[in-house]
Amino acid sequence: MEKTKVILDVDTGSDDAIAIMMAVLHPDLEVLGITTVNGNQPVPNTTENTLRVVDLLGVGDKVPVYRGCEEPMVAELIPERHAESRQAPTKKIVEGELITYHREYLDVIPPSVTKEQEKSAVMYLVDTLMNSDGDITLIPVGPLTNIAVAMRAEPRIKEKIKKIVIMGGGHNKSNRTSSAEFNIWKDPEAAQIVLTSGCDILMVPLDATHEGDVTAEESQEIREFGSPVARAVADLLDQRIKAYDMFQPQKIAGSTPPHDALAVAAVIDPDVLQDVQWRRVDVDFSGGICDGRTMVDCRVYPDNPPNIHFAFGCDRERFVKLLKETIKLAGNSCTK
Repeated sequence: MEKTKVILDVDTGSDDAIAIMMAVLHPDLEVLGITTVNGNQPVPNTTENTLRVVDLLGVGDKVPVYRGCEEPMVAELIPERHAESRQAPTKKIVEGELITYHREYLDVIPPSVTKEQEKSAVMYLVDTLMNSDGDITLIPVGPLTNIAVAMRAEPRIKEKIKKIVIMGGGHNKSNRTSSAEFNIWKDPEAAQIVLTSGCDILMVPLDATHEGDVTAEESQEIREFGSPVARAVADLLDQRIKAYDMFQPQKIAGSTPPHDALAVAAVIDPDVLQDVQWRRVDVDFSGGICDGRTMVDCRVYPDNPPNIHFAFGCDRERFVKLLKETIKLAGNSCTK
């Protein structure tokens, strides 16, 4: 079976790290490269975190990492757009321990040895796609800045992209504000550029990822696989479970949705997603209270054509099984 060629675009925090591990380890995917972007942390941090993950996997010489955009396209030019009063809490010190979704650095993984590439992420995307046979799937799991800037720099890449699988957005769910999911909220203009690009796009939003919770018991099962990769995944899941228990308790007590990993899983096995609908999706970038919201139009009008395959659900058992089976493939080192 021919491998699916993918490029990951990440703002590596805890769930991005798990997504990278799944993509690199799974035999059905060929990770051509990884681009980093400002998001969960500033881009120097997300780049270092990404390098830590590829080193842990033993593929630092095979999977190049390219540093991407340091700021959103427009949003941070207007400081009040990201006013703290609109944002949900994301960190707290409890008995001397920092409880948060994404630490500045992935402290459960050793510092990197591998260096980032000299070429920028945007130029890598443009060059790689323009020289491809149109057989590359993009998996952006952070703000869409790199992808949007690449499309503006060289519009012809849109014809060269096989598919874009985005972790982001939400219809009945939000997290960063009462209306918006973080990745789209961070750079709404970039998101609108990508969503209206005409590419074949699948969105894996919070509606789906929040049905893909991993429990503390399942994290322990992964830990018992015994490899350094498995222990790192379990450590990251456990950190996330503490944060979700404090800030966003899930339907399943003591669990966490590793959002970005579900996007990778959907490329490997599309049936991990449920209720995927062909809908019109746009982004509110007005700067108002709904700034960054993905507006999913569930009506049907001839003059408002659908543009996005939008996943409203997830088969939790199927996803967790795939996650565990993939992480189990890691031995003491990975030389895929």
